[in-house]
Amino acid sequence: MELTRILKRYRSGADVKAVKERLVELGYLSKATHSMYGNDTYRAVKAFQAANDLDVDGMVGPLTWAALFPVSASDGPVKPVEPPSHIGATARQAIKLALSQVSSLRADICVDALKHCVDPYADRIDLRSFYIRGGNLYNKDLTPNVMTAAKLNSYLRRADYAQYYDGGRDAMMRAQALRSGYTQTGADCSGGVVGLWRKHKVKSSGFDASANMLYSSYCVQTKNPKPGDLAWRSGHIGIVVGGGYVVEWIGGAYGCQLTKINDRRAYNYVDKRMHRFSQWSAFGNPKAY
Repeated sequence: MELTRILKRYRSGADVKAVKERLVELGYLSKATHSMYGNDTYRAVKAFQAANDLDVDGMVGPLTWAALFPVSASDGPVKPVEPPSHIGATARQAIKLALSQVSSLRADICVDALKHCVDPYADRIDLRSFYIRGGNLYNKDLTPNVMTAAKLNSYLRRADYAQYYDGGRDAMMRAQALRSGYTQTGADCSGGVVGLWRKHKVKSSGFDASANMLYSSYCVQTKNPKPGDLAWRSGHIGIVVGGGYVVEWIGGAYGCQLTKINDRRAYNYVDKRMHRFSQWSAFGNPKAY
């Protein structure tokens, strides 16, 4: 059985029953006579999480599920992780190697992030995802936050967000959206991470957080970032995808791009030049992975 949703109190079904039966096997629950996720299951899950160095939230997400039902070697070979083909050969090779050395959850999150970015050293045709102030990459129903004509107009016309789209950024985004048939996604820097965590069930579909909160409340600092970790500087966040690269939603003129972790440069789609950005201040290892 595979996990298809986050399990929490008052939900029921065969997946809940499987969790309860496993908790009985492990000695955390006394019986599993029905398929309701009640308070006894909630307490048992929290005890299991505490004993296994997991986030103690009483919910069964992908990490708790994986700990309850570990995959054995007999289940078959691990499928090779392939970065998207639009990523340049140099970055793709380095990222592929890094992704082969982390968990499938971390690899899946990174590959998903890479689908939304452009590699400015290889592909500058059109943005794949716009920088949309206040936008999350995946909505609460876990559908991609696609910038339809109506949705893009709604964002661009907000007076409180005008500063993010002036100086030619508004016109550039409208032109690109029209050419693509309004298929690009949209998010801001924290919304990119939030959306990925929603989609991959790291957090619930209603989860939200700012860039600074993502780093300070949901990560522990690391000096050796690996794929799936977060890169942070005050007010800004990105996701480390390995091989010395980060995916980040940088700003209105840049959208979502692949940047080098030690040499942050991105292509400006308004003035058609590469720009250098300040280095990251710290890196965070998410507590939920």
